[in-house]
Amino acid sequence: MTVPAKLPNIVVVAIDSLRADHLGCYGYARPTSPHIDALAAESQVFEQAIAAGIPTMPSFTTLYTGLHPYRHGVVAHTGQRRLSSSIQMLPQMLKQRGYVTAACDNLAVQGEGRGSWFARGYDYYSGFLYKPFGDQSQQLTERALNLLQEYADQPLFLFLHYWDPHTPYGPLPPYDTMHYEPNSGPIDLAEVRKLRPEYYNAFLGDMHLRHPNDYAYVVAQYDGEISQVDAEVGRLTQALKAQALWENTIFVLLSDHGECFGEGDFYFDHHGLYDAVTRIAFMLHLPGMAAGRISPMVSHLDIVPTLAEMVGLPPLPYALDGKSLLPLLNGATSASPHPYIVSAESSRQASLALRTPEWKVILPIVEDLHGQPLLDFYGRPRSPQPLLFDLCNDPAEQHDLSQQQPEKLAEMLDLLRSWRARMATMTGEPDPIQAQGLSLSYERFMKRLLARQKT
Repeated sequence: MTVPAKLPNIVVVAIDSLRADHLGCYGYARPTSPHIDALAAESQVFEQAIAAGIPTMPSFTTLYTGLHPYRHGVVAHTGQRRLSSSIQMLPQMLKQRGYVTAACDNLAVQGEGRGSWFARGYDYYSGFLYKPFGDQSQQLTERALNLLQEYADQPLFLFLHYWDPHTPYGPLPPYDTMHYEPNSGPIDLAEVRKLRPEYYNAFLGDMHLRHPNDYAYVVAQYDGEISQVDAEVGRLTQALKAQALWENTIFVLLSDHGECFGEGDFYFDHHGLYDAVTRIAFMLHLPGMAAGRISPMVSHLDIVPTLAEMVGLPPLPYALDGKSLLPLLNGATSASPHPYIVSAESSRQASLALRTPEWKVILPIVEDLHGQPLLDFYGRPRSPQPLLFDLCNDPAEQHDLSQQQPEKLAEMLDLLRSWRARMATMTGEPDPIQAQGLSLSYERFMKRLLARQKT
């Protein structure tokens, strides 16, 4: 690709916990996202985009670096690992290229400042503490619009991080009832509470639900928060067009991970490595490029190398794990840049998943390097038995085929074993999940949740 003489603006909008299949442009029946759908109609939409690490901090560190969590080492949310100063963040790269770099984000202050590397390379970092049940998304949009005006005559990289629809769900009117159909849920909320009464009574209580016994109402709150943030995306794109900046702006919209509504017996949260969580929304508007849909499997790993090729970033002294998506975008290939993608989690429980376009294996990691148990999401001892899913015939991952397909299971586990060995060779470090353990064990999470409810 020829690098343009005039550098385009780059706007990255990240929507936390946004499940792709709750957007109209990804097939959702409810009208949650008219503005994002309109953006999709002007963009290249990636239908199978997979997060290499969850939840927030591992995911965004990968987005910013183009490195897998096993390479950069940040495998847990608010864990003890810090990003090495030898690893370049995207704002640092763009600043060297001549961009003004600005963010409306709170990652640098997450976990009492444990995410300090997220401020690297920014000329202007507008931080905030996440506060649910209010109009914080509107306030963030106002900050972003001011930045667009202030730097309208300079190439600008703007990163905007919305926290709707992260838990606790609590959209403002009219969004709180916009998608509510009483008693229309597929399950009784009492059945969810039975999974772990102590946990779900406290967790749902944190949402201050007006209908605390209706599963459909909880999902409607999540969908309402999507509509609430969708309106802000509309304000942002309309402002870019009104200022005649749209046709010189690379606009990226994506989520860091999705949300579970029953997958793996997880509800209203984003753990477990099911596609409900690891499949992310991802679309890219490029000046002068027609809209379209891209079905081959990609990852947020690929954002840094793609932007690097588009705007001519200087080469890095190390190899990236992501691949440029330009060959897919310009039609030079229809093949996925990755034969498989490995996803990692190590916050509330520890697992690895290896996903091909057709199959997925999820491997529980049940012990740390010292042989101490790594408990599950609900604080229970965890089975080491891997799960195997046929994604072509079971896209909802409801039928574990590990017993019926032993040869395929062995094949997938061999791929994962080889990948882990290669990561260890590249980094010279032990397995980071087993080395670091869980950052938010069930006991620690419950202590934090209950303390918050007392304040």
